[in-house]
Amino acid sequence: MTKRILIMILAVWFLGVGPVCFAATTQVDALIEKLVEKGILERQEAIKLKGEIAEDEKIIREEGLKQSLPAWAREMKLKGDLRLRHQYEKRKGSNTNTGNTAERNRARIRFRLGAETKVNDQTKVLFGLATGGTDPRSTNQTLENSFELKDIRLDYVYAEYVPFAWAAFLGGRMKNPLWEPGDLLWDTDINPEGLAAKLSGKVNDKLGTYLNAGVFILDENAAASDPWIYALQPGLKWKFNDKASLNLAAAYYGSSQVKGAILDNSASSNTNNGKRGLWYGLSAVSPSVELAVKDPLQFMGIGLPYVSLLGEYVHNLPSAKSGYLGGFKLGHEKVSNRGQWQLRYFYTMLATDAWLDIFPDSDRYGGKTGIRGNEILFTYGLGKNWSLELDYYRTDLTTTHSDSRVKTENLFQADLNFKF
Repeated sequence: MTKRILIMILAVWFLGVGPVCFAATTQVDALIEKLVEKGILERQEAIKLKGEIAEDEKIIREEGLKQSLPAWAREMKLKGDLRLRHQYEKRKGSNTNTGNTAERNRARIRFRLGAETKVNDQTKVLFGLATGGTDPRSTNQTLENSFELKDIRLDYVYAEYVPFAWAAFLGGRMKNPLWEPGDLLWDTDINPEGLAAKLSGKVNDKLGTYLNAGVFILDENAAASDPWIYALQPGLKWKFNDKASLNLAAAYYGSSQVKGAILDNSASSNTNNGKRGLWYGLSAVSPSVELAVKDPLQFMGIGLPYVSLLGEYVHNLPSAKSGYLGGFKLGHEKVSNRGQWQLRYFYTMLATDAWLDIFPDSDRYGGKTGIRGNEILFTYGLGKNWSLELDYYRTDLTTTHSDSRVKTENLFQADLNFKF
């Protein structure tokens, strides 16, 4: 940088021109050419000098633009993803002659864009937009209706206040603050609305504790009390060594005004009295566990980088009904680069009335309770932040629903995922 400045000062003195500004690129180039003509600079030095000055000018221009923005905009972080999906589904026993769909093929897309920015050193605001309609369990858009425009919705928006390193408080429509190793209870697209807290502690270098808590609003009734739920989830993270760790938690879910409520976006699988609403409220316990091991077979000469065994259970006290999920993950812990891969398998059983049927994974028989089934998912990295994902569900109804002929659903999804 010093050499370039000295050369420019020399050029100004020799040629007798006015002050030189980096922004005046054409003038700078003309001065350099004069220096070449007079033998002060060699051609290769001139080419290198032009490139260096152009790079300096770019930095100055970018810094000037950045400094002209308010602090919250300068510090904003953006991220997003795009998913292209083909989905095939068939319910055994369906009959097209009676109006039921025997087989269905759909092309679907999902686009999400998220941002976060600092309000001050202790507070930030996070928000995201996503494709989809009003269904809280799906941000997919089916390609249909002669290229009709697709909806973009407010996916989440919340404030996060961190007064201490071990405490965070959230308010708004937020990413789910509760830990769950699978998706027995919560569809991953659901963003609860209300207030939450995330606390963490450290017993020693190997053992840490945490407490997740939340109060979530389900509906607003002008003429009656609003239904809402609350959750309390203490847990611990135990690091045995550099390769093995355990995450263990036990959640309690309670509710108010849920019994007798008619909840929107229900899968219509829990027991209800029609206009009188649900027979049972929610008072459930749910322990969860995940044991993870890195390089478990390295000593055998097999390059398996990661394995985890996981499980979760739920028991709803008012209905005395239960559910559980068990499974494993193996391959790479995360798939973000070419050649990385992960295989996941889950077996799930969720009894009718064991959990609110507005929350479970919508890909598992439409998010119903009263189901059991298998899911196997394979992800392969095609490049940096680009992957192929194949997901297969085979789910059976465990109880009689409105269409007793329909018992088994097969659902297959092939996805291309792009993250940026």
